[in-house]
Amino acid sequence: MISWITQIDLHILYYVQDNLRNEVLNGVVKAFTSLGNYGLIWILFTLALLIYSDTRKVGIMCAVALILDLIVCNGILKNVIARTRPYDAFENIRCIVPPQQDYSFPSGHTASSFAAVVPAIVNKNTRKIGIAALIVAILMAVSRIYVCVHYPSDVVGGLIVGLLCGIASCKIFEKFMQIKDK
Repeated sequence: MISWITQIDLHILYYVQDNLRNEVLNGVVKAFTSLGNYGLIWILFTLALLIYSDTRKVGIMCAVALILDLIVCNGILKNVIARTRPYDAFENIRCIVPPQQDYSFPSGHTASSFAAVVPAIVNKNTRKIGIAALIVAILMAVSRIYVCVHYPSDVVGGLIVGLLCGIASCKIFEKFMQIKDK
């Protein structure tokens, strides 16, 4: 028996693949979603922040957030929950990128995106670039549904994990700065 969440997920995936996909958009989305492979775009984002002294503290928070996300999302949750990818579980779901090697829940691309974005948004010195990064993070999350490598609930789970890792990173940094100032 399929859970009601999976039924909603499948309705969305079928709608996307049957009504929204087209050859032009497929190419764009496939290229865009691949930028998130291995967290590459967010690692580069973090490195860019680390280079400049004005944004270095935010870069450190982003790095911590990405490390926390890697541990929580890829190290723990994916392996404990072990949710099968939609294209492996349902033969009518057509994935348009190469098959993924790990489990589906939560979406690692989404989690790393939001983990890296949170510190940039909460810091007033990087808020503008953080908002731009947020737009990229949202598009990255949606792209994972479009290419059918994740159920929508995987993306929501990744969003929550990413937000929590980003917030935790900010809190850890804040505590560290308080200890350092004493």
